[in-house]
Order: sequence, then C-alpha cells, then structure tokens
Amino acid sequence: MLAFALLSIATTAISTITLTSLSGQRMRSVLRDRSERIATRLHVQLAPLFDLDDHVQVRNLLALYSKDDELDGIAVYAENGDPIEGSGIRPQQLRSIDALPADSQHVVAVTAIESSGGRVGRLYLSFSTKRNDATQRHDQWIAVGIGTGVVLCALLLAAETSRRITRRLVSIAKAADRMASGDPSYTALDERAKDEIGALAHAFNVMVSELNRVSMEHQRLVLTERERLESLVSERTEELERSRTMYKLLAESTRAIPFILDLTHGCFSYVGAHSLFERAFPQAEWNQPGGLDLVIPRGTNSELRGRFDECENGPFEFLTGLSLRDGSRSEVRWMGTCELAEGVKRLRGLMLDVTELRRLGRELAAAQKLESVGRLAAGVAHEINTPVQFVSDNVKFVRTSMSDIGTVIRAYRDLQHAVQSQGDVAGAAQCAAAAETAADLDYLIENAPLAVDSAIEGLGRIATIVRSMKEFAHPDQAHMTFADLNQAIRSTLVIAHGEYKYVAELDAEFAELPAVQCYLGEINQVVLNLLINASHAIADVVKGTPRLGKITVRTRLDGDAVEISVGDTGTGIPETARDQIFDPFFTTKEVGIGTGQGLAIARAIIVNKHGGTLRFETECGKGTTFFIRLPLTTPAAAAIAA
Repeated sequence: MLAFALLSIATTAISTITLTSLSGQRMRSVLRDRSERIATRLHVQLAPLFDLDDHVQVRNLLALYSKDDELDGIAVYAENGDPIEGSGIRPQQLRSIDALPADSQHVVAVTAIESSGGRVGRLYLSFSTKRNDATQRHDQWIAVGIGTGVVLCALLLAAETSRRITRRLVSIAKAADRMASGDPSYTALDERAKDEIGALAHAFNVMVSELNRVSMEHQRLVLTERERLESLVSERTEELERSRTMYKLLAESTRAIPFILDLTHGCFSYVGAHSLFERAFPQAEWNQPGGLDLVIPRGTNSELRGRFDECENGPFEFLTGLSLRDGSRSEVRWMGTCELAEGVKRLRGLMLDVTELRRLGRELAAAQKLESVGRLAAGVAHEINTPVQFVSDNVKFVRTSMSDIGTVIRAYRDLQHAVQSQGDVAGAAQCAAAAETAADLDYLIENAPLAVDSAIEGLGRIATIVRSMKEFAHPDQAHMTFADLNQAIRSTLVIAHGEYKYVAELDAEFAELPAVQCYLGEINQVVLNLLINASHAIADVVKGTPRLGKITVRTRLDGDAVEISVGDTGTGIPETARDQIFDPFFTTKEVGIGTGQGLAIARAIIVNKHGGTLRFETECGKGTTFFIRLPLTTPAAAAIAA
C-alpha cells in the first residue's frame, strides 16, 4: 500500500509539473509571438514619422499602444541609444540589444527602425508575464487538486481490495503454518470463489491431501526400510567380522606381516605373528612402549631407522636389511602408508621377509647370464677356433722350416770345417749350395717372420675373446661401482659377434663418456639381450638372401645421463605387441626360440636397479631402436632393487 501511494503521488506530481510547465511555455511563446507582431506593425507606422521627425505623432502613437494591459513598457531610441519617446518600464539607454538585463517576468522585443531618409532608430517593447504566471499557478492548483482526489480514491479502492485479498490469503497462510507445524486438525479452505485465490485455495487443498497420502506412505516405507537396514547392518557386521578374522588368518599365515608402528611412542601397536621374530625375541617385546629401540636398535639398523624417520604423509615402500638380536640378518621389504594425526606419527602396512626371494632372484639372474653365454658358446668356440687354426698352421710351417734351415746350417758348418782343415773346400761349397737350394732358403727367410707375426696376431685375437668373456661374465657386485661403459659394450660385441656376423654388419660409434656408477655385469646382460634380439629381427628379413642387415650401436653423453642405443634394420615391432613388449613371458618369436624374459629382465635392471629408463622407437618394415638411459649418479632410491 505504501509503495502504491508513493508511486501514485510521484506520478501525479510529475504529471502536474510537466503539464503546467508545458502550458507556461506555450503561453510565453504566444506572448512572444504577439510582441513580435506588434513590433512589426509599429515599425511600419513609425518609419514615415522618423522621416518627418514628428515627435508628437510618435508620442501619440506610443500612447495608443500603451493602453494594452500586458504592455508595461514602450519606447523609441535614437541610433546612439538615447531615448526619443516612451512610457512605462524601459531602460534609460539602449546602446546595444546584448546589454539588456535578463528578466523572467517580462518578454522583451527590440526592433530596428529604418526610414526612407536613412535615419535609424530602435523600438523597445516590454510585455509583462504576470497574467500568464497567474494562469499557470491556477492550472497547477487545479491539477494538484484533481491528482490528490485521484490518489485518495485509488488508495481507498486499493485498501478495500487489499483487505479482501489479504483476508483470504491470511487464511491460506494460517493453514500452511498448521501444516508446517504438523497440526493434523486441518479444515479444507473455501474454494468456491472463481478467481485466482479460489484456484490457489483449491490447489492448496489438493496439495494437502496429496501430502497426507505421501506422509502415510512415507511412514510405512520408513518402518519397512528401518527393519531392512537393521537386518542388513546385522548381516554386514557379521560378514565384516568374518572378513576381519579371515584377513588376520591370511595375513598371519603368509610371509607378509601386517604392522602398525607408532613412531611417536617408539613401539609397534600391532604386529602379526611370524617366525622372523620368534627366532630372535618374543612378539610381546614389539608392543611394549619403547620396544622399537629394543627390537630394532638404531646402532645395528641405522639405515632402517633412518627410513622410518624420513617417512612423510602418504604411501611408502623401501627395502632394507634387518639385524636381529640372535645375530642373523634378513632383507625385509616395507610397504604401506604414513599418517600424521593429532601429533602422532604412525606407519601402517606390511613387511615381507624377502631374504630367500632375493637369493633366488640373484640365482635367476646368474642363470639368465649363463643361458646367454651358453647360447653364444658355439659362436664363441668358432671365433676362438679360427685363430687357433691359423696359429697351428703357422707354427707347423715354422717347425718344418726350422728342419730345412738346420740342414743348410749343417752344410755350411761342413764348409767351414773344410776351409779350416784345408780339405775339399769346393766339394763342401757345392754341398752347401745344394742344401740351400733344396731348402729354398730365400722363401723361408721371407715367410717365416710373417708366419710368426700371424701366429702372434691369432693369439692376440684369442686373448681378446677370452678377456671379453671374462669381462662379460663379471660377477654381480653387491654394490654399484664406477665402470667404463664403452669398454663393457666392446666386450659384449666381441661375445655376440658369432650371433650376428652372418646376418648383419656392425656400425658402432662410441662417444667419450665419464665413468658411470652401475652394476656392470647386469648392464652387459642388457646390451647382450638387445644385440641378440636385433640379430634375430634382422635374420627374419635377410633369411634366404645374400643381403646383410645393419646393427647400430651408439653411446653419447646427454646432460647428467649416458644414453646407449641399439638399433636394427629388422621387421619392427607389431603395433599390437608394443604395449606388452616388456611383460614377462611375452614374446613374438617362435616357440623354442624366445622365453619372453629378456626385455622384462632388462627393464627391471635399468629402471628398478639403476633409476634409468628403457624405451624404444620402431617402425614396421624398417626396424627398431632401443634406448638405455643411465644417470651418472644413481639416485639412492634406485640402489634398493626390487
């Protein structure tokens, strides 16, 4: 109602002001037009009087017009602005039209008078706007009265309409409040009126009926669902208890030992039973406060305790040695989650005794290396047999030559004896010449040194092969050492020569590399596996043809890492096999040729043990290149092999 009243008053005021303002402007415009018409008429009448210089007629003419009620000033001025004749309100001088003062209560008209004699003057007329202003105020009061009456009538009509509407809406609001408060004593609203509120009352009655129906159904559903949930919770609780018992039995019956380590209080709040602990100390000692220092002393297990201290929020996994109180030492893998809550740091997870597993892994790696050496044994034997053969041939030639040279030497000794004893010198000389010719001494002198050099070269070749075998079969180290990768790869190429020499040419290029910290024997194994795979891939392409493929071996220094690449011109890796190429026991070779372990072991060695990467680029029909990337200084985390 207040908003409606304010809007009505504002509308009436704006309308009144606008209408009266427009009316005043119109009346003022009419007065201005009238002043211009009178000025024009006077100009025509005054022009001949200026020629005659008849002031009396000018005065009479002005007096005639001054009888106009609205004309309160009239005057005639000379060209220099001096007054000639006039009456009423007028300026004393009229030097310039621009000099007239602004007056909102008068409408002023000034006209130049030009006579035929050339005389020039000015006519000044001033009309009062009092009558117009009075009329405008009268119109304003009439408009205000009419507007006030309209506003009052509208307010009375709105109040009555609002009262009738409000009474019906209040009844609906009260009914809604009773429904909201849960009062069941609801009386249906009167919906007989055929207007919007009647429609609202009808809709409200329908809504209440529907709500009552839904409420009853909801109550029935709640009761049914509560019974079902209670039964379900009971079943799930029993199932959870069975699962918990089963999990505990499974965890404690395997080599994986569940534990909860409270680092803040220095004890294991829970640890599964296992023979790993029973042979060293009772399980109860793990759970007592301060038991961590008792069962895992920092002095003998500094690495493990350091790992515990370094753990942060989130998952963890590491492998360390564990020295037990009975003097034995085990390798244990720890995995789980570190939590820091309310100032207490806890480690939850599993620990697994991998001592036997690690031993078997080392034996498996050694067996894999022996398998590779065994596979290449025939080729290595052939590589050694060739230089042994020509060493043997050269030695036989030298031995035969020594017999012939001995015969010549004896003949010359007989000649020396004949000369000394003044015997048959001529006969002895002929015998020496015959022995020299029979032995072909010039040939022996020329070729015997060559045979010896060839034998020495063959022995050097044998020594190179043996040395390469020794370097390739380098025993696995317990710790990483700095090694010359270029020399290691050269040795591996010598070992693998018999595998690829009939199917591929070798293109090797070695950049200058610093010493790299690694497990050298295992790096040799990875390179050998890649070379064997490359030779097999090329053999599939050149089989039955005289052509040879190409194996490319490169090393280079790339920032803080060393990269080794082994490429081939084989068939390439099929697109369907690329995602599985590093999976254990996956192979694209025929049955009996590949075991599917080579690349899986290679990746484990490079990625897990050395913290490097092993990737490949391949194109079907063109070949494959594998890239080994090893950091110059291996991260500490990579030193803990999986």
